[in-house]
Amino acid sequence: MRILAVLAAIVMTFLISPLVANAGGPTSVLISSPTDQKAAALYYSQSDYGRLMNLVGGQPAADPKAPDNLISGPGAKSVRLTWLVHDVSVWRVDHVFLDLQDGVWVETYMATPDGIKLDPPGVVHRPTDQDNLRKLLYSLLNPAPEATAQVRNAAAEPPAAEGIQWTSLLIGAACGVLIALAARVLLSRRQV
Repeated sequence: MRILAVLAAIVMTFLISPLVANAGGPTSVLISSPTDQKAAALYYSQSDYGRLMNLVGGQPAADPKAPDNLISGPGAKSVRLTWLVHDVSVWRVDHVFLDLQDGVWVETYMATPDGIKLDPPGVVHRPTDQDNLRKLLYSLLNPAPEATAQVRNAAAEPPAAEGIQWTSLLIGAACGVLIALAARVLLSRRQV
C-alpha cells in the first residue's frame, strides 16, 4: 500500500509540474522584393505580423473585378510574402502587385495536403487597405538607419546566459527523494 502511495505521489508530481506547451501554427513571414533586391522577415509575436496579415486579407475571396492575368514583367514593382509554419513549411504565399494601373492586387496561394503549388492561378483579390499595405511593405523593406544599427548591435552581442530553472530543480529533487524512499521501502520488504 505504501509503495502505491509513493508511486502515486511521483506520478502526481510529474502531472502537477508545469509543462512546456508547443503550439502549432503560423510563426513567421518572409518578405521579398525581387525588383529592389531586398528582403525582410517578421515573427508572429511582432505587431506588424498581424497588421500585414490583416492588410493582405486573412481569408481572401476571389474578386470578380480582378484582372484575368497578373503578370509582372522585368522592373515591375511586386513583393512576395511567404508565410511559414514552424519557420519551415510554407502554408501561404501572397504575391502583391504594387504598380498595376488600377491599384494594388494580391494573388494568394494556399497550401494543400500535397504542399503549395504556384502553377495554377491563385485567389486574386484586393488588399483591405492599399495605401497602408504599401506603406508597411516600404517600411519593412527599407528600415530606418537607427533600426538597422540596433539589429546589427544586437546580433553582435552574445546571448545572455539563462539562470537556473529553480522550479525544475526542486521538482527533480522531490522526485529523487520519492524514488529513493520507494526503493528503501521495497528493499526493506525484501529483507523481511
